[in-house]
Amino acid sequence: MMIETRWTDSFPLMNGESASSFSLRLANFLTVRPEGFLKSAFGDPRSLAHAVHRHDRLEFLSDASGLDPVALSRAFVLPTDGSSRELAVLDFTLSENHLDQSVRRVSPLALSLDVAASTPPYHRITWCLRDLRFDPATNAPLISACDHCGRALTWETCSDPGTCGRCGRPLWRAAAPHVPMTQFDLFLCDLFHPNAAVRWDRRTKLASPLRNWPEGDLIDLLRALQRVQRLFPSAHSTDDAVGPSVIEADGSISEMLNQNIKAAGSGSSTAVTVAAAATMAVLKESPRPVAEFLTSLLVSRT
Repeated sequence: MMIETRWTDSFPLMNGESASSFSLRLANFLTVRPEGFLKSAFGDPRSLAHAVHRHDRLEFLSDASGLDPVALSRAFVLPTDGSSRELAVLDFTLSENHLDQSVRRVSPLALSLDVAASTPPYHRITWCLRDLRFDPATNAPLISACDHCGRALTWETCSDPGTCGRCGRPLWRAAAPHVPMTQFDLFLCDLFHPNAAVRWDRRTKLASPLRNWPEGDLIDLLRALQRVQRLFPSAHSTDDAVGPSVIEADGSISEMLNQNIKAAGSGSSTAVTVAAAATMAVLKESPRPVAEFLTSLLVSRT
């Protein structure tokens, strides 16, 4: 297709911007028919949700934008040199199960700060993290539905990263519902904060064996412990009782597993054995690094 360009300098990638957002903004800037550009880039103009995975189109987008491909690569979810399940998102190591592009989640506050700074409102790639409910930079809630029309925000209907694709509502004006932050939410915001000093400060609070763990494994670790907790509801007051504090001291994870099984057993060796077996089964459902770590603690206890 022919693209009528209106500029000669490189088109900027915003700090932490996703390839989906960048591609859409670039398409709107280059041509009055953005769907034609997107079709050339990805084969289907409705496939923006998958753009973050299409690093095979990096050269095409680099040529179209004039942006250095190394700089542009940070907008994509990239394979790492590690195991086949590892993916790089900015400076973070995750896996496919941590990502969700089925909806388009945005922070109205972050978008409003973009507008106030005369920056084009854009989508941050960290907002596609499944467990993230708040923007790491501002601790403001993320939304996945328009407060005006009530429809879900999706990439398929999106024509601009800063607006609702259904009714055109400027999302920097959207009202986000009040959602209380849990300790798990605060942990994730620190873990994925754009400031490396904030991330490191959070890591220094972790138990020594966990300080260099990939971000995805830390999420999986806490989720596994929360699943174990739900096996023993009588031992805890709330479903959120297992928070980051349980992984912040050497021996605290083993102590939690031990307390759960001991409480479930109530002195009966048979009940203890059953509780340990049930715990082991839940742990083995976790991704391999987490499952191996936790089952080793359970085995060492017995």
